[in-house]
Amino acid sequence: MENKIKVLDCTLRDGGYVNNFNFGKKNIPKIVTGLSKSGSDIIELGFLRDGEHNENQSLFNNVASAEKIISETIIDQEFCLMIRPDWFTISNLEHCSGKIKTLRFAFHYKDINLALLQAEKAKKLGYSVFLNPVNITSYSEEMLENLLIELNDFNPTGICIVDTFGSLLPQDLRSILSIFMSKININITIGLHLHENLSISMALASIFLELIEDDRNVVIDSSLLGMGRVPGNLPTELIMNFLNKAHNKKYELINVYDLISSQIQKIRSKVAWGYMPTYAITAFEKTHRDYAEFLLAKKDLNIPDISGILDQITKVQDKNFYNKKLIIELYEKYTQKSR
Repeated sequence: MENKIKVLDCTLRDGGYVNNFNFGKKNIPKIVTGLSKSGSDIIELGFLRDGEHNENQSLFNNVASAEKIISETIIDQEFCLMIRPDWFTISNLEHCSGKIKTLRFAFHYKDINLALLQAEKAKKLGYSVFLNPVNITSYSEEMLENLLIELNDFNPTGICIVDTFGSLLPQDLRSILSIFMSKININITIGLHLHENLSISMALASIFLELIEDDRNVVIDSSLLGMGRVPGNLPTELIMNFLNKAHNKKYELINVYDLISSQIQKIRSKVAWGYMPTYAITAFEKTHRDYAEFLLAKKDLNIPDISGILDQITKVQDKNFYNKKLIIELYEKYTQKSR
């Protein structure tokens, strides 16, 4: 049996980190409609998050508010929303109406139990559930195996390889995917979420598709023009074009290019994303990206300066978690020394 490959566009969700999710009330439905016309298999509409809903943002405090942005002319289209256990009160979740059928739960290792409790609630309310353990490269082999055994027992619709810090190298992907395939039942979809720190997301996606079992369904995350938490994600236009050429898919790229021209390039003219050496350094060292973001905001530092400060963080035990107090101390110490 041949596997089914799906593209999940996460522009409105991961791309929202770039512009504070402020795509605009009129533009959000246009992006959704354009992606649907392109043939995007799944469209992620944003986050479910506690708080007041702003119609200009792709943040929603309930499923019903997200459903309102879907045009009535769109039929036979899969939609999903993402939940972080620490951002959303699961008791506020409604029964699945059938319009948005899938919820993805993103969680840190320390929040596994809470995430599974919330995911179980979502299941009982009629939703399909994807589990997205963040920063997969931070797991030891033993930790990953134990995690996947637990997640497999939960029997979600899918489990995703999430390269939060853009640290995955080809050899890492081969090893991690091998563990995923050995520990997860064949009926469970394997997802792939990549970041562009090392500018190899397209290569990694290609390797992933070569290695995956023939009868395993897969979902690959992407975003328009790679828009996502800096430096960005696997570009939708690249993976769709590749799948058209290599896997006989029929994505309508003209609709993707139209969205890039009419919506995304305007955002990029104000807030840049894409490969930057500083984020590559954090990726290679498997260090939290926010350290790079903090240092890049300091206009008195050049790349060698930033590299020197980041080198100090690599010696920290919990470098996967952002410690603002630590980076302030290291920055002040470095700048005082260099004066």
